[in-house]
Amino acid sequence: MLDDVRRLRPARTMHLLCQVAVDAPAVVVALHLEALLPRDARPGRAPDPRFDDLLLQPVGAFVEFQPLASTVTDNFFYLLHHGGDAILVDPVDAGVAIRAVRQLNPARVRILVTHGHPDHIAGNDEVVAALGCEVLAPAVAERWPTRHDLGLRDGDRIELGGEPIEIRHAPGHTDDHIIAIADGFVASGDLWFVGGCGHTRAGGHLPSLFDSFRRMSALPGHLRILPGHHYAAQNLAFCADLFPEDEALAARLTAARNWRREEGPWLPTLDEERAYNPFHRFADPRVEARLKTRYADLLDPTLRDPEERTFSALRRARDLFVAAAP
Repeated sequence: MLDDVRRLRPARTMHLLCQVAVDAPAVVVALHLEALLPRDARPGRAPDPRFDDLLLQPVGAFVEFQPLASTVTDNFFYLLHHGGDAILVDPVDAGVAIRAVRQLNPARVRILVTHGHPDHIAGNDEVVAALGCEVLAPAVAERWPTRHDLGLRDGDRIELGGEPIEIRHAPGHTDDHIIAIADGFVASGDLWFVGGCGHTRAGGHLPSLFDSFRRMSALPGHLRILPGHHYAAQNLAFCADLFPEDEALAARLTAARNWRREEGPWLPTLDEERAYNPFHRFADPRVEARLKTRYADLLDPTLRDPEERTFSALRRARDLFVAAAP
């Protein structure tokens, strides 16, 4: 992917076109984003040579993606398309997925699976039968294997209409979990959520989840997150309970409680999440200090790495948290 990124058109801005597909007519939202932040504008994250070109070079391709609201689960999934080529990411609702693809009418469509949980793959067989598409999924999965035509591993690259999409293995929520990094956004499955992260209660592994967060902290902050669920109200209630003095966080929580599903999912950038989401702030001593006053019993003294100890306590605290009625 990095070789291809070097060839992308330089620009001081990039554009994303986001169509929110709901029962009402599609709402088209044009997002005009600033170019990548310079390296020194990202305090606390050391350079990583694996992402060096992504960190340094702004990109200017016009990328289109369409969030789709499942009618059978609480999921959101995504139709990515470029140059007559399309990819459905985790199309759990086959009916919604098939209608969206037929309306777009691309020359080719494939399915990309981020992980094998049923609420992400339940629509695959029906979509394949209707559209004749290939399934791209994690190559190796111990607990949640997915039928696939092409197995994906860490560092693999696929293309969408000639544009590169890089696959990264990001286990923790499940052992097989992958994310797909494209020009301007990342299809993150259940790794990242607004104000939170995926749990580890269904075949997950907490140390692996922390390792995924740490490794992916080198990704550039301009990338827009395409999460598999919109759990903003619940997650932000936890964040606000941890930092009740944060007025901006309180305002964000109010907005989340007023959110309606027909508005579509919130799609923050990584930098926006890193500014307040405690799971991204595992190296922030203020988060560790607050945990010591609120959840001291969850700080595992056997974990010698203080950042892992902080992250682990956060995830356990979130698992136990029950939001009070607004």
